[in-house]
Amino acid sequence: MKKHYINALILIFIIIITAFGALYAGQKFMSGRHGDAGHSPDTHGYLHNQLNTTDEQDKKLVEVEKQFQQRRQYLEESIRLANMELADSIKKYDSYSPQVQQAVDKIHKFMGELQKTTLVHLFAMKPILNKEQNQELQRLITDALYENARK
Repeated sequence: MKKHYINALILIFIIIITAFGALYAGQKFMSGRHGDAGHSPDTHGYLHNQLNTTDEQDKKLVEVEKQFQQRRQYLEESIRLANMELADSIKKYDSYSPQVQQAVDKIHKFMGELQKTTLVHLFAMKPILNKEQNQELQRLITDALYENARK
């Protein structure tokens, strides 16, 4: 019985580390900043720099970026709260209980929503970008996904 308990704790620890790793990787990829003084810190500066967006494109992207930032902040906070619920469940139930599983599922739900929201956002940028920029955007996205899969 003690072995089950230890295995459950190891599994939960791995899930938590994976969740934070995915969150960190997503933030690291998406948190670049524009070096120009006139741009909001909420923009994807890294992508904008890599794509060489024009001032006109940046202006069109402001609303797209704003909506994404609001949703992303909500989902990141939801993940943090769900992690706290998981910690509380682990303390309270001392086993891999249905409550612990529910907390894990909640974390995964919000992580999945964050990934979907990020992809919807990136595809929302496409109509604003030219053909070459869209090709570069696709390359950056797929390279980041392949790199993450190799780790």
